[in-house]
Amino acid sequence: MALTNPDILEMPVSPTTGAMPWYQHIVDWVEAETAGLSTEQLDFHDGSPDKEWMWWSCRTQISHIAWDALVFTKRRAGHLLWPDGDFPEPINWVDHQMGPDNRWDRVLDTDLFWETPDLLTKLRLGIGWLTELVEEETIELLRSEVRTVKGTDFWKYVITTLPRGACLAKEDSQSITYDLEGSLWMVFYEMLSHVRSIQRLKLHQGLELAIELPRVGYLRLPHYWGETNENGPGMRRL
Repeated sequence: MALTNPDILEMPVSPTTGAMPWYQHIVDWVEAETAGLSTEQLDFHDGSPDKEWMWWSCRTQISHIAWDALVFTKRRAGHLLWPDGDFPEPINWVDHQMGPDNRWDRVLDTDLFWETPDLLTKLRLGIGWLTELVEEETIELLRSEVRTVKGTDFWKYVITTLPRGACLAKEDSQSITYDLEGSLWMVFYEMLSHVRSIQRLKLHQGLELAIELPRVGYLRLPHYWGETNENGPGMRRL
C-alpha cells in the first residue's frame, strides 16, 4: 500500500517514501472554516470579471471540493475502486461531467445539494474513496497508471509545484502526461486551494480565520495563496 501520514502535507522530493496525502485534512479544514457562518457569509461572492477568485461563494467552494472528491475519483480511479464496474450512484454522473455545456459544471446539483451538511456528506464520501484508494493500492501501481491529456494554461502552471508525476508530454508540448501518484497529489492541492479561497472570502468580509493552512502545493503560487488578486492562468488549451 502507499504510505499515508498526516504529518506529510507535500509530495516528497524523494520518490523512495511513496507518501500520499492525508485527505481527511480537507474535511477537517472545510468544517473548521465554515462552522458558524451565516447564510449571507456563506453566499457572499463577487462576479466581477477581474475578481475571478471571488466568483464562487464559500458555499460554492464547498460544493466544488465535494465535486472534485467524487467526480475526479470516479473518473480517474473508478476502475481500481470498482473493478467489476459496480459504480455507486451518490450523484447523477452524467449531469456532473466537466464542461460549460453541462448543467452542473464543477459543482454539485444545487437543486439537491445546497445546505452545508448535505455538501459535507458528499465531501466525506469522496474523501473516503480517495483514502481507500491510497491505502489499498501500492505506490508502484499508482505510478504505473499513466495518461496523456490535452493541456491547459492552468495545468501547465500548477504542475510546476510537483517534483514528479506530471509534465509536458515529450512528443506533444500541448499535452500533459501524468501518473496517478501525481494526479492524486494534484487533486489534494486543488481541494486545498479552494479551502484557501474560503479563507480569502472570509478575510474580505472581515471574518477571523479558524486555522492556519500549510502553504504547500498550489498555495506556493501567488495566485492561489492570495499574494495577488489578479486572475490566474485559465483553462485555455495549450
